[in-house]
Amino acid sequence: MRLCRRSTPRRVWCGVVGRRSDCSPPEDLLNSDTVALHLFSIHHADHGLAAVERVAPAVPGLAKRLVSPGSGVRGAVVLSTCNRVEIYLDATETPRTLATLIREELTSHLFLGRHDEIQLRSRHATEVLWHLFEVGAGLDSLVVGEREIAGQLKRALQAARREGTASWLLSDSIEQALRTSRRVAHLTHLAANGRSVVSVGLDLLRRDWATSRVLLLGTGAYAGAVVADLANRGCRAIAVHSSSGRAAAFAASHGVAAVDGSIADALAAADVVVTCRGVGTPILTVAGVEAAMAGRPGRGLDVVDLALARDAESGVGLVPGVRLVDLAVIQRHVPNASADEVTHAEQLVAEGVHDLLAKLNGRQLDPAIVALRDNVTSMVDDEIGRLPQGRPVTGEEAAHALRRLAARLIHEPSVRARKAAEQGRGETYLAALSELYGIEPDTSASWGCVVDPDTLDTERCPIVGYDLTDLGEIRRREAM
Repeated sequence: MRLCRRSTPRRVWCGVVGRRSDCSPPEDLLNSDTVALHLFSIHHADHGLAAVERVAPAVPGLAKRLVSPGSGVRGAVVLSTCNRVEIYLDATETPRTLATLIREELTSHLFLGRHDEIQLRSRHATEVLWHLFEVGAGLDSLVVGEREIAGQLKRALQAARREGTASWLLSDSIEQALRTSRRVAHLTHLAANGRSVVSVGLDLLRRDWATSRVLLLGTGAYAGAVVADLANRGCRAIAVHSSSGRAAAFAASHGVAAVDGSIADALAAADVVVTCRGVGTPILTVAGVEAAMAGRPGRGLDVVDLALARDAESGVGLVPGVRLVDLAVIQRHVPNASADEVTHAEQLVAEGVHDLLAKLNGRQLDPAIVALRDNVTSMVDDEIGRLPQGRPVTGEEAAHALRRLAARLIHEPSVRARKAAEQGRGETYLAALSELYGIEPDTSASWGCVVDPDTLDTERCPIVGYDLTDLGEIRRREAM
């Protein structure tokens, strides 16, 4: 069973497989004026690897270009891997407007005409979270359970933070997805065998790695993953070449050799070439490989091209003695994942999504909490301003100020309590009082012990017995 792609939307599962939860927040939580989450993607399963490769050169700087004045985009994080380009947005514009904006940005940087319009898949609100968490957990990868994607997602968030495009919504969502990814790695065996695009590509060669000489083309994060995988296989003869001049630094930090000469000389000595540059221009041309093979009669050459934007021309695989393994070949040979392990991972993803939705639901009250805090702070500042200045405050003056502050704090809720009772909303008010202050009033008390409601909106506060005339000056000043 191949489990690297799903066609049905995910559901929230609470502990028991097959039991759907009804406790997730409403859809409009992530589609409101304050919280609006969108995802636009070019994915290998939807559009093919060629489409992903086509837009990859326009990815650098895309988030910064999208988060511009007047765009309606408050945050953007772009995840670009060997098989996907995903654009996560925190924005208030309509999906149609956002899709147009993204196409225009990609098209202008790829020098394409309108007839070459880029196809995008879009997701919105909670559907974005399901996809994000599955991506982080490796459930939406070429190789199910791979751990490389979590590192790529983390680096995408770090890049967005450096550029100032990571909104709180995107940061919270991705951080929670990464935490869930770690739980999947620790509590399931999906990543136990170290499966990844790198490992699958190298597995296909079936070589004696201890005696193989490997030439690595590229010095990015992907190159580091290649070195680690080769080391685990017992390969020690690894040399790195970089046309950008970073080979020496990479070699020193990874314990490999740096190629100082030309790539032609390095090709002549290598048994395996692994490329992961992806800069958009092939470094291994048919002519160059043919020349290298002419100088090594009887010795074959394996080429593993892991770059999204090909590092090896497709015709390289037709050169006699050369075996080419690229992403398309790797895609056809990804291993199957255990159905039980995938189910377990899906349950962990569901828990992570549900926890995040609950957290986001709580953030809806942030403006109200801030307003409440500001209101109380303003009252406190007023009372501090009324205290005598230039000498110590007496106990009587402090008590007087505290009673006045208490009167101001409870006067409005007291008035609203009577109105709630008159309108038949007494039970609702009592429930809110309990929720806010943990107060459980004794509603069975006799009326003789209960405050006369006719006094609630008078000058005297019936709760603290304080004459509110003292506050008249402040109340009149505020009304002016």
